[in-house]
Amino acid sequence: MNRSKDGPQYRLKFDDSILLIDKKKFTLLKFIDECGSITNASKKADIPYRSALKYIEDLERELNKSIVSTQRGGKGGGGESKLTSEGKAILKEYRKVESILKMHADVNEIEGNIKEIDYKNKIAVIYLNGEKVILPLRGEFKVGDRVLVLISPEDIFVMLEPQESSVRNILPGKIVKMELKDHLVRLNIETGEHNLFADVTEYAREQLNLTLGKEVYIGFKAAALAMVKI
Repeated sequence: MNRSKDGPQYRLKFDDSILLIDKKKFTLLKFIDECGSITNASKKADIPYRSALKYIEDLERELNKSIVSTQRGGKGGGGESKLTSEGKAILKEYRKVESILKMHADVNEIEGNIKEIDYKNKIAVIYLNGEKVILPLRGEFKVGDRVLVLISPEDIFVMLEPQESSVRNILPGKIVKMELKDHLVRLNIETGEHNLFADVTEYAREQLNLTLGKEVYIGFKAAALAMVKI
């Protein structure tokens, strides 16, 4: 994810091409799909017509494929513009990214550099406060890449002692804040350089006697993590 003057830009991969698309471009394509007209779509999206054409031209150049098909009308007008299958695919992929981000609006974010890659087992490694964190290798990454690791608070397990299990990533920490959030107890756990949020039920909090200042261990599966190159 990058940022532009029009807000976050998301990297969408199509075959061998990478598209950078923001909310404004997505809105333009959505209205073209709905209106069947670039002119009307640009008005609804509040984008100057020339800018709308430039957006389309840039996307088509990056994709090296047509995303809008235009049929000119006769003397009486009646021309039509519609999205090609590639244009519709862009809408679909952008909506998927947005829905995932909305589901994980409170996601934990950790920045780090990839230190190791095991291509055979498709895993990458970063270090968090000196502790190894194993990540799923999805996409094209290399050693040294700066990455943003995303972890949902619901995917973090809280333990009083480290346990051998399928949870490969286990870190020591200390509870520094607690609050109720959506019928769950949100724990703010200090792990050194980073504070991570974990959501537990009130029942789990009572069973583990989780209190402010208590030292705990947190764990999360590699499969629960998402990694983005930055």
